[in-house]
Amino acid sequence: MIDTSTEGRIKIFRMGYGSANAMDLPLLTALAGAFTPDDSFDGVVLTGNGRFFSAGLNIVTLAEGDASSAMEIVDTLERAVTNIMTFPGPVVAAVDGHAVAGGCLLALACDHRIGVPGNYKMGLNELVLGLDLPPIGLAVVRKCVPNHHRFEIATLSRFYSPDNAVTMGLVNEISENAEKEAVKLAASLADSLSPFQRLKKRLYAPVLEQLNAEGNSAEEFIRQWKTPETQEKIKAAVEKMKPRNG
Repeated sequence: MIDTSTEGRIKIFRMGYGSANAMDLPLLTALAGAFTPDDSFDGVVLTGNGRFFSAGLNIVTLAEGDASSAMEIVDTLERAVTNIMTFPGPVVAAVDGHAVAGGCLLALACDHRIGVPGNYKMGLNELVLGLDLPPIGLAVVRKCVPNHHRFEIATLSRFYSPDNAVTMGLVNEISENAEKEAVKLAASLADSLSPFQRLKKRLYAPVLEQLNAEGNSAEEFIRQWKTPETQEKIKAAVEKMKPRNG
């Protein structure tokens, strides 16, 4: 589910959950637990399977479950993203494939994001499904995306190529050796760990304060999810994902 390796004081968490790292409760629980502070390592690199960083929430699982199970999934997504963002050491994402919807949020929660060249897409498409971004989603957009791009990122449901993702602020840079560069950067930042931790905490404080003021997002998300209009859009999206015979 999450393969863990170590280089010096840096942990590498490699998501390997199905073909697309689509997130349901087991993967989200593992992610939330992985980013619990631990004195045995100083920083983290988060990456995917070489084709998908993550395709976001598993909409098939969400569509099949009841409101209680869906709320648990959304609550755990919020906890995982918050744990990544508030992890005291450096967290660098090697975005090694598609990162869409909730997968994009995972990447944006990281301190720095290194993408790879290729035919990969990154972006947020919640609105096209009839959903707005929950507070945790807006928090990571505010953290990463320049003011003049935020409206487009949050509302237009566009997916961006790696180069355009840099322009929009979704990733910081592109590298053929994203994971290697991510480890190198995380280790460099961890060399000055105490001042890094203090600065990170101060930089993110306004975003976290606003997030805390907006409160829990799961109930509103589920309310939107269960509306007939959204259910029709979800059903259409699930149908598109089913294999065709012949």
